[in-house]
This record gives sequence, C-alpha cells and structure tokens, in this order.
Amino acid sequence: MAAKGHTTVWPGMVALAIATGYLIALLGAEKQNLIIILLAGGIAAVLAAAWLGLIENVSASFVEHEDALAICAVGAACAVAAVFHDNHFVLLLVITVLLYSVATLGLNVQFGYAGVLNFAGASFFGIGAYTSAVLNAYTAMPHLLVLLVGGLLAAFAGSLLLLPVLRTRGHYAAVVTIAFALLFKTFLEVNDVVGGPQGMQVKGMRILGWSFNDIIEIGKI
Repeated sequence: MAAKGHTTVWPGMVALAIATGYLIALLGAEKQNLIIILLAGGIAAVLAAAWLGLIENVSASFVEHEDALAICAVGAACAVAAVFHDNHFVLLLVITVLLYSVATLGLNVQFGYAGVLNFAGASFFGIGAYTSAVLNAYTAMPHLLVLLVGGLLAAFAGSLLLLPVLRTRGHYAAVVTIAFALLFKTFLEVNDVVGGPQGMQVKGMRILGWSFNDIIEIGKI
C-alpha cells in the first residue's frame, strides 16, 4: 500500500491504457454515429472521473512517476502506430500530433522553466522544416544530413534571436519575438523559392535505406 501523500504509478498506467484504447477506437471508427457516440462517451467519462476525484490521482501519478509513464506513453504511441500501420491517413494524424507536441514541449521549456516570453516558436519550427525542404529539393545532400542541418539552423536562428530578447524584459521581450514571427511569415509569403503562401511540396526522403513514402512491413502476412 502506498504511503500517505504518495501515489503509485498504477493510476497513470491505467489512465494511459484507457486513453490508448479509446484513441484506437476513435481513429478506427468510420461511421458518423459511432464517432458521435464515442465523443459523447469520452466527455461523459472525463466528467465522471473528475466528479469521483480520479483525475487528481492520475495527475499526481504522472507528476511523481514522470519518467516511467513517459516510457509507457512512447509504448502507447507505438501501439497506435502498429494497429494503423497500413492506414496512411491515421498515421499522418498521429505524426502531426507528435510533431506539434515536440514544438509545445519546447515552449514549455521556454515559458515554464526559463521564463522567456517567446511567441516565435512556430517560426523556428518553420525554419527547420523549410531548410530541410529546400535542401531536399535543390541539392543532392544526403537526407539524414538534411534533417540535421534543418535542426541546427533552427537552433542557430533561435540563439541569434535570444541575444536581443535577453536584453529586454516583460512585454518588450514578447514584442521582439512577435516582430520576428511576422517578418518570417512575410518572408515566406513573398519568396517564390519556398513556394510562397502555398508552401513547398517535399519530395520523398530516404534515410538508412528506408523510404519515408514506403509502408513498413514486418514479416509476411
């Protein structure tokens, strides 16, 4: 039995398992009536859990066992990918969510831990993405190196912007990042090299012999 004031890892694991099963069911639903029922059931379940005080236990479990549950969350994402391994649309949704989750984790570090008011986070995300797209489209650089260069250039641009931000405080720091975001957006819209407002169509990439456009096959079915 857990000591008073201490929560075990099990509430978080159970909640994660339920959420994973619910997500698989929701993504796999194809009929509109079933989707509506699942959404309504999910909302009702969350409200009931909050009324019974279960959400507090789950939150405490995630706080106290962050590392263990983070590993379980990675396993849950892999389970979702395994179930829908042949469904391109669902995989696109999952990957998009994961990409934006990484971006928001960066904002959590900046806002929550460093206290830096950065409203240009999406700009750095775009710098890395557009760098990779341009190098892939106009050079013969290996694709693994393309991804690395995209990340490094985004980090370099962020470091340059950090210098004036650290010299300001409060609202002034926010204004600097907002100005940078607007300038970057304008640059993309007027630059035909990067596709203008419509963006770029990225060609297929191949890393370590595996093409991103191919379906992953494990064994023979």
